[in-house]
Amino acid sequence: MNHAEKVASFFPQRSTLKLPSPSVRKLFREIFPGETPLRVAPGERAAAMKFWDARLEKIDGLCLTKHPGDRDSRSRTLCRFTIPDPGDGGVYWRTNELRLETGEEQFLNIRSFNFRSAQHSALVSDASEIETLVRQVLLRYSKRRAGELKREKVRGFKSKAILAKVAKLAEEEQFDYATKTAKTKLRLFVRLSRQHVVGIDIPFKQFDTVLPQLKATIATMRRLYAEGLRFQIATDRILPWQTTWIENKKKD
Repeated sequence: MNHAEKVASFFPQRSTLKLPSPSVRKLFREIFPGETPLRVAPGERAAAMKFWDARLEKIDGLCLTKHPGDRDSRSRTLCRFTIPDPGDGGVYWRTNELRLETGEEQFLNIRSFNFRSAQHSALVSDASEIETLVRQVLLRYSKRRAGELKREKVRGFKSKAILAKVAKLAEEEQFDYATKTAKTKLRLFVRLSRQHVVGIDIPFKQFDTVLPQLKATIATMRRLYAEGLRFQIATDRILPWQTTWIENKKKD
């Protein structure tokens, strides 16, 4: 992995503002129509930097960020800022930054970190547009957190139901087990012997269909193991090199 790839992996390009890029592009289209874009003359750059720093600093929910390169007179960037998600404790990466820059004909642009994409920039006509952007982003953060809390509550309910079912089965069928809860599933480990266990993933989305089959599934696996059958479910990476498949496809 070269240096550029390392940087790209550390600063992923797929999102900005801690929102998916499609959401950012939609916000830019709706909030920044660019009907009367502001212009910053070359000789006004220093004054414009001071003005925008002071103006944006007053906006609740916005956090100004600094970069030494912005002080270079050749830089197009007047200021940069983030809109941190309060639920993340204010932590941000460069990928979460927005920049106010001078573009063609010295018009003022707002650009996301993905600055090479025209869809991630817009002309700025008034400081009130920045305020609207901040409000809309914070609103989306709030809705996302509410959705996550709701999903977490549902997962907790389903996880408890699965654990209760497993506990009852384990008592009836006399087997040892362990569980691990993930974001989208509960993983059940059933002991087959002192050395061997079998793992069963129970997706929360398939909760209603999988749970009724759990007793028969565990019983079948324990029986087959007791009869001497050993099985393994894994990716095709475990296959020997140059494995030849014998395919049996139904003919039309």
